[in-house]
Amino acid sequence: MSVIRTRSIPSQTGTAPAQRGRPSEFLLPDGRSVLVALPKDIDALRKRYVQNHEANPPIQVEVVVHGSDEHRHFLRLSKTHHETRRTQLRDQLGPDVVDELEAARAQLDRLDAQLRAIEAAADESASKLNPNFSKFGFDAKLRTYADEEGDDDGGEVVSSAASSYSVAKGEAGEALKLFKRPVVRQYFHRGLLWRSAEETEVMSFELFLDLLYVGIIAINGDHVAEEPDGKELLRFVVTFAMSWRIWSDVQQVVGWFETDDILQRVEILFVIACLLGQTTNMLQAFSSEQDSFTQLVAFYLAARLFMAIYYLITGYLVPLVKGMMIAQALNIVVGAAFWIASTTVSTTIDDATTPAPSLEHRSTTEAAGEAEGTHHEKPLNATRLVLVFIALAIDLFGSVVPMVLFRYSSSHDTAAARRLGRFFEFFPAINIEHKVERTNAFVSLVFGYSVVGIMFQTARVFPLNAFLGKAILGLVQAAVFNWLYFEVDGKNIRTHAIRRSVHSAMAWQWAHLVLIMAYILAAAGLSKMVVLTDCSNAPLDGLTAFYQAKSSETLSLGLRLYYCIGLGIALSSMGLISLSHEHKVPLGMCRLPKWVRLSNRFGVCVILFCLSAAQGLNSLHLISITTCLCAWTLCFELWAKSCRQSSFFGDGEACQYTASCAKRRLDAATNDDGEIDIVKLGRSEKTAAVAVA
Repeated sequence: MSVIRTRSIPSQTGTAPAQRGRPSEFLLPDGRSVLVALPKDIDALRKRYVQNHEANPPIQVEVVVHGSDEHRHFLRLSKTHHETRRTQLRDQLGPDVVDELEAARAQLDRLDAQLRAIEAAADESASKLNPNFSKFGFDAKLRTYADEEGDDDGGEVVSSAASSYSVAKGEAGEALKLFKRPVVRQYFHRGLLWRSAEETEVMSFELFLDLLYVGIIAINGDHVAEEPDGKELLRFVVTFAMSWRIWSDVQQVVGWFETDDILQRVEILFVIACLLGQTTNMLQAFSSEQDSFTQLVAFYLAARLFMAIYYLITGYLVPLVKGMMIAQALNIVVGAAFWIASTTVSTTIDDATTPAPSLEHRSTTEAAGEAEGTHHEKPLNATRLVLVFIALAIDLFGSVVPMVLFRYSSSHDTAAARRLGRFFEFFPAINIEHKVERTNAFVSLVFGYSVVGIMFQTARVFPLNAFLGKAILGLVQAAVFNWLYFEVDGKNIRTHAIRRSVHSAMAWQWAHLVLIMAYILAAAGLSKMVVLTDCSNAPLDGLTAFYQAKSSETLSLGLRLYYCIGLGIALSSMGLISLSHEHKVPLGMCRLPKWVRLSNRFGVCVILFCLSAAQGLNSLHLISITTCLCAWTLCFELWAKSCRQSSFFGDGEACQYTASCAKRRLDAATNDDGEIDIVKLGRSEKTAAVAVA
């Protein structure tokens, strides 16, 4: 009776155990191992095991092509041997014992195959998601799904045709289609978050959309600083919030669904065109003379209602998430009703209560006002403002309603909860990597606007004056805010706000909107203050004609409010963003806990708020004080976050560099000109360690 030895032949392809096409193995009655592989791996495997025949004891391995005649011959030979062995055992032990052993063995094989499949899927998911866990935190309720179905036998090759197709698919280029059915990237289902293991990349048209927002931020910011009053602030808040909502729609659709077809690009282009039309009408919105509010709302609703149609069509094509798609469409339609109602109400109270004056009377009144040097602004109609802010609240915060209903259905056991649970059984989720990357890109645009706004052109040969000093101080401010946002608050995150809880995710999301609007206001005020001539060594003739027209001799109250309160709100919003995260701490603990650091930051915000009332400060003094406060905040937080048990100035040890290579191989791979041929160097498997200081 021959004895079959069991051993494992390592895979030579380096692939995961459950991946299609990896070599499989079985044993022959004489103890030889049969390694089954795809045609592309045969030559390398045979070369390796022919060389290993020289080992002591030699390794007996037969390498065959999957599905070949030789493969079938070895399978029949092994099958015949095991059938004969089973008959002999049945005669020796009795049929009942053998049947029971076979049943137990079959159950063990099935359980083992399932365990291998789960472990393989976990290894594959972890290899792709672990880098994101290190940045955004681990979630035990997270699961991934693959694009292809797994094999029933735990990863073995099923058919040569399927394997050949898989190889060809990986090597072939991907053609862009006219239309593809949307695929949900990630979703919640029965307490688990299921998501694709593939990374969501930033699409090219998303970057193209950001280019348009560069212009939107510049136009809106520059205009708000020209007349820094309450009416201009109202216009800025409303128009920018509308633009932010469209940007969020595009980002949300790309993060929810994977389409990447020609039709999707055309749809995004239509939304961008509507956004451009909205931008061309935002400066005259709420104007008492030439009101463009109706045109502004028309372009905005064109983009929003188009998104509602998109959600309904997607819900029809992907019934898995039709509940959330219907809820999104209803939210847009309800908000659109209030927007349409706001266009039916006049802008000012006078227009709504009194008839319009004749052209002759209007020209006489305007002429009298110009002669007296006065300009009377008509008060805005409160009815329109109420409708506008209700519509904005629905558009910005309406998505919270289906989320609340979804959480209620998953945490309660009532008839209503069960009905909601069936409606929102599959709930699309945010892709945290894509969301964070797109938000960071938008914040970078805002910081870039502040740098562009402080630039000016001088008419002097050697411009060492107050204009340049204020511009440099403004540049330091922008660098400090960029440092705080990306390096202090955005680094060493143990659990990101989106993954931490629903409340922290909401705080993170809306704090960014407040941060962006407040910083744009502060940057707009700073750009106006840089060219002011209210301080010494700031001559008007030191500027070119273009910037002389933008200059002024006094620092108005509106500019101080925009600048100081804008900086304070932006800094406090960054504090809320930092609070929403759970950060890692050094092994030796930080010098000061997180709440102490943020308390200092909020204290600086209070000082910034109070600075707006300091009427005796000129622009140079005000910018200098705010820059010092921002620099103090940064230095304090950098020191407070450092490790308590190590020096703040480094360890003082010299860095050592090591490489592993045999000197003989290094000399052989060196060319005549002294350069090393990396290809020759990589062929050696026998290396020695060489340390270089």
